[in-house]
Amino acid sequence: MTFIKSLHRNIMAKQQQRPQQRPPQRPQQPAQQQVKKTAPAPVRRSEKKESIFNANSREFIYGRQNFIYFGIGLALVAVGLLAMAGGAMPDPNKWEPERIYSFRRITLAPILMVSGFVVVILGIFKKTPVAPVATTFDNTPAA
Repeated sequence: MTFIKSLHRNIMAKQQQRPQQRPPQRPQQPAQQQVKKTAPAPVRRSEKKESIFNANSREFIYGRQNFIYFGIGLALVAVGLLAMAGGAMPDPNKWEPERIYSFRRITLAPILMVSGFVVVILGIFKKTPVAPVATTFDNTPAA
């Protein structure tokens, strides 16, 4: 504790010995040149951009065909998980490798799961066909 106090006293003594330096002052300018420049106000856009996240829109991002792909892909993943399940030994004292290392669990189930993931990814990236809007002769949508 005494070391810290003596160090503090030495630092304070050195600061008092140093002459205080003031930053150089700029020469005063006439009053008319001291007008502050302001940045221009931001311009608001009058047009609203179309957004897929619009609260007023009742359309889905994906179409019916995309949801069919999602369902098929998720079903393939579920079937793959079911094919991989099981493998419990009926007798804990007897080892049966063909129960665990069967074709169904080692080959078929992973192929089903990966194909399900691929189908879901295709469903995400597939473009939905946009139906043209019927318009009347004065460019208003037909009811």
